[in-house]
Amino acid sequence: MKSTTYIFLSLGIFLFACKSEVPEKVEEASVEKQEIAAPKTESIQKIECYTYLENKDTIYMALRIKDDSIVEGDLSYSLFEKDQNKGSIRGKISNDSLFASYQFSSEGKDSEREIFFLKSPEGFVEGFTETEESNGKTIFRNKDFKLNDRYTLQRTDCR
Repeated sequence: MKSTTYIFLSLGIFLFACKSEVPEKVEEASVEKQEIAAPKTESIQKIECYTYLENKDTIYMALRIKDDSIVEGDLSYSLFEKDQNKGSIRGKISNDSLFASYQFSSEGKDSEREIFFLKSPEGFVEGFTETEESNGKTIFRNKDFKLNDRYTLQRTDCR
């Protein structure tokens, strides 16, 4: 009977001693997680959305414009009898010009190309010029843009 009491007493002391060490380690781990998971603050000045919708063609662009004119957003093209593509853009607005890199997926293939849009009173109009491949990315060969005003993206409510 005495040996059973000593066993339970020893087991209780052992468990109590182990239990008192665990919270210290958990607190240290929690502090590290908070430091790692701290979100970076990014200032977003405004969010704007534009769309072109006519017949069976749809183009949608959502822009998040930051204080320093850096733009990030989403862009998708769904043109009748053409491959649909959808992706993200990142670039800069300077005056009325938007220059960005467009990373998109079309028919299961990932691609990247430069894009240019000119802002007009009616909305954004995409500009095109000669391009070339460089490091797996389609880039502008020059800045002699021709505007395709057939597809004018007009300001709309964001989805």
